[in-house]
Amino acid sequence: MIDDVVLLAASSIRARRRAGAVVGTWAWQTVLALVGSWPAVGLVRAAYGAFPSGDAALWEPGTLPLLALISREANGVRAAMGTAGAVLVAGAIAGLVPLAAMMISIGSAGRDGRAIGVANALARAVRIFRPLGLLLFAVVLAQGLAVAAAVLFGQLVEAWTHRWLGEAHAQTLGIAVGAALMPCVVALGVVHDLARAAVVRFGVRPLQALSAGCQVLRAAPVTLAWSWGWRALASVVPVLVAADLADHIGGRGGVALVVLGAIHQLVVLARVAFRASWLAKALRTVDVSKVGPLSFVDSASD
Repeated sequence: MIDDVVLLAASSIRARRRAGAVVGTWAWQTVLALVGSWPAVGLVRAAYGAFPSGDAALWEPGTLPLLALISREANGVRAAMGTAGAVLVAGAIAGLVPLAAMMISIGSAGRDGRAIGVANALARAVRIFRPLGLLLFAVVLAQGLAVAAAVLFGQLVEAWTHRWLGEAHAQTLGIAVGAALMPCVVALGVVHDLARAAVVRFGVRPLQALSAGCQVLRAAPVTLAWSWGWRALASVVPVLVAADLADHIGGRGGVALVVLGAIHQLVVLARVAFRASWLAKALRTVDVSKVGPLSFVDSASD
């Protein structure tokens, strides 16, 4: 029963205690990726399916076969990219439900201290979909404006300094100034996650959640920057390792292809785990904002 769900104390909120929720989020992302990439798979199969080596030609050095495919099947490529983009946008919106369910599972428990279950977590996630959707819209809009402002300011600096610094140096300075403003985009993302945690944990409205996120970040900017930063950097490592392995075994079939697919999914799972770890940190931290009633249960079991 939903009424039997209680908040975990901050000390008991750990993503590793809800491994099932992490795996469920990974499964959602995998299905979404399959749906989004299926048109591209069909396009390649139609173009190279009759070749004796299949699509192995696309892995040849120089990428000439790949460029030929893009040029020859321009309409199909546009359609595949359009489908992938539509799935990406739809997935970002619909994905709020599994994301919220994972956060609810991490930060909540039954009165016996055990996990609340998939159905219970999804039911509660659906209930807070609207405020999470409004938060997503507001923050994405703010991040877009921040990126546009950084680009515009960088171009203005380049134009102002072009006469006495020269084209190359002015362009470098403009890029540096624009890049210096990009941490604002990251800060908005951190506030977004903290606001999500406030909604999940206390059921507050979007504006109140954003206020809580700003308050929490202002109270501990260094700690939160480190907590987000090391996980973000660590999540890039599996991608680089997998890319290097793919470069060595790409274009082969059989066992090599199975191994490559398994490596890819392990990378996705690792990134989801790092994301879950950061969201657990957000759930633990947002309590200091005191935006909601605090009634916890400790849990050492799972």
